[in-house]
Amino acid sequence: MERVISSNCSQSIKSICPCRGRENIGNFMGFIQPYPGEKILLVGDVSHYGKYLKKAGADVIIFENAQEDHMSAIVKNCNCSIVDGNIEHMPFREDLFDKIIFLNHFNSFENEKKVLREIYRVLKIDGKLIIEEKDPKSILMKLFMVTKKILGFKCIFYYPHEIQKRFEQIGLAGAFKYVEKNKYIYIGKKLN
Repeated sequence: MERVISSNCSQSIKSICPCRGRENIGNFMGFIQPYPGEKILLVGDVSHYGKYLKKAGADVIIFENAQEDHMSAIVKNCNCSIVDGNIEHMPFREDLFDKIIFLNHFNSFENEKKVLREIYRVLKIDGKLIIEEKDPKSILMKLFMVTKKILGFKCIFYYPHEIQKRFEQIGLAGAFKYVEKNKYIYIGKKLN
């Protein structure tokens, strides 16, 4: 799986998430390498990435579970399908997506096991799961996590090896690489 990460990017991996007012469109498109007709599910902080995937010919669905995110996605991603719902019960048929991409969002689930099963269910065989997330090892991230818990959010921030292990348990082979200072990208491939 290390080869999959290496073939998708240069030696030095950069963030693919939108952050701090700058858009990493070039990094994102170079890393994702969409092709015409490819079915892609975007989840999380997708900014206006959907419209760029759509321009490349991909069939894009943006999955949102918050009303304010939905409005933002509609404005920023014209011509993309936007679906509201609960990630634990996705309204899609089995083996639908070639790629599922989580950007800064793989941390806010009520029932992790259901989410993992749903990802596995809707991802095609040989499909790729791509996650960019913040690594919880930094002091700022630990403070952020404590703040979220105090405010009542049910967030779990995973270390890269924890994500890799959880997806191996459900049938995805994967690897991760650190990007920038305190982020990582995980790529998993559904085996069967």
